[in-house]
Amino acid sequence: MGRFFLFAALGLILLAVLLFFPIFLEADVHYDMNRKKFGFALYAYKVIKLIGGYVTTYPGGIALHISPKKAILKPYSGMDSERKRFSFTKAFRIVSFSLTTETGAEYLLPVSIAHTALRAVFFSVGGERENIENNLWLTDGDELKISMNLVTFFNLFILLCAFLKFLKEKIKSLWRKKTKKSTT
Repeated sequence: MGRFFLFAALGLILLAVLLFFPIFLEADVHYDMNRKKFGFALYAYKVIKLIGGYVTTYPGGIALHISPKKAILKPYSGMDSERKRFSFTKAFRIVSFSLTTETGAEYLLPVSIAHTALRAVFFSVGGERENIENNLWLTDGDELKISMNLVTFFNLFILLCAFLKFLKEKIKSLWRKKTKKSTT
């Protein structure tokens, strides 16, 4: 009898740790307009590299090159249907955001407007002033380089709640369709 309670208590503690332990993700992105380069990397806990590489376009869509011999192809036609599926990005909480842009005078106005808009979005999702950094560097010539670092966290409980909310909305919409068909 005592072993059962021990294993049950250990199981509950393990379940609580798995549900509520924070998972930190860090994304680094760099874009250079003149060289036509767009590189990215995604890390867990700043140490474990999950994915990284560079992005190019091909005639039918976008190619994510994640290794010298492997690329993930995303056709333009399938992007709209993928957008309508479950989006778990709402379950992420932003820890810090850093954006550095090096630009010439030609792109100064649109880039400064984009910086202001991103700052407003960051504050609207609950970001704090000490966790955001915007740098806008003015250089000579036709140049545009953008570097971004974003640190977010989530836990499985937040993700599970978002998934259950998505399921509830999906069931409600299916129920409405079914009742609408049965009444007409």
